[in-house]
Amino acid sequence: MTQAITSYTITCSRPANYGAVLQTYGLNTALRNMGIDARVLDYNPDYYWKSSQPLPIRLIRNIVRTPDLSKGRKVFGRFLERYIPMSSKMYKNFDDIKADIPAADVYICGSDQIWNCKNKENGKDDAFFLSFAPQGAKKVAYAASIAMPEIPEDQKARYKRLISDFDAVSVREPSSIPMLESLGIQHVKSVVDPVFLLEQKDWNVIADDSDFVPKEDYVLVYGYNRQKNVYEYARKLANKLGVKVYTIGTAIEDYTLDQDKYFWNATPNTFVNLIRNAKAVVTNSFHGTVFSIVYNKPFHFFTVKQTTNSRMLDLLDSLGLASRHVMDDQLLENSIDYAQTNERLEKLRDDSASFLLDAIEK
Repeated sequence: MTQAITSYTITCSRPANYGAVLQTYGLNTALRNMGIDARVLDYNPDYYWKSSQPLPIRLIRNIVRTPDLSKGRKVFGRFLERYIPMSSKMYKNFDDIKADIPAADVYICGSDQIWNCKNKENGKDDAFFLSFAPQGAKKVAYAASIAMPEIPEDQKARYKRLISDFDAVSVREPSSIPMLESLGIQHVKSVVDPVFLLEQKDWNVIADDSDFVPKEDYVLVYGYNRQKNVYEYARKLANKLGVKVYTIGTAIEDYTLDQDKYFWNATPNTFVNLIRNAKAVVTNSFHGTVFSIVYNKPFHFFTVKQTTNSRMLDLLDSLGLASRHVMDDQLLENSIDYAQTNERLEKLRDDSASFLLDAIEK
């Protein structure tokens, strides 16, 4: 019997964030379903947990967020330990990895804004460009998310140097392809977010492990930055449907928002289950949108104010769902014909999985 190919993936797996841990699970599970002996490199840099705001604001924020960080690290950490094979060692920075590189046939960097250097520290960290991989090792980027309108001028030479020796490069946003091509990086492919590599039945495995049992109908809100119009819209929609407003998030101050029930730092299992059972989802989150599509839910999408939205709008366009973008706070119809979307998604999933397997095996 031929020995299985081994892989290590580095991605944003440790933030206390539903999208981060669930896309990590999605990619690693998809790889293992392909017969790859896949593991995730347990990378937990300090900047995941530190703010870049001025010192007085940072001190106040750290005090306010202490309960969030304490519970979030436990909840999300337990999920990783239970569901995702990780490296035996946790690495805190690039030099840590270089000093003790876990052996593998192929190294993969995957998704979740790993190449965003404008709004995130990830894109400034050479670890997410697999610069630690041994000389001659196979390097693959799967759904690497740049999530910027353009690569900053002072980063272009660095990006070109770091990405040019990859064996295969794919990005999550189609709009990122010309950015990389302008740097001389050829044969870049657009692929789906790792969450889409698994089907609804696969995600039910996670959802079925939730301790949440719905006893009433609800609209689910999953929002960032306490964006006022998102919650106002959700209440108006819930009133029209005659249901409650449930919300989920990781910030304790969100208890102050207009809602009937708040799931604070609930498990990722409950996150998936809440979407699975919702009458509608109102969100300004990429992965809130992604899981709504997985479960064919009526979703109402808001762009996040004061941030780039390319990754979200690209997704809606690619699946024929651009009309689900709420533009003027007027209620959209709470129904979606998913027939064509599911056909498109199935083809995109198959193409993306084929790219990944070919990149690993060639």
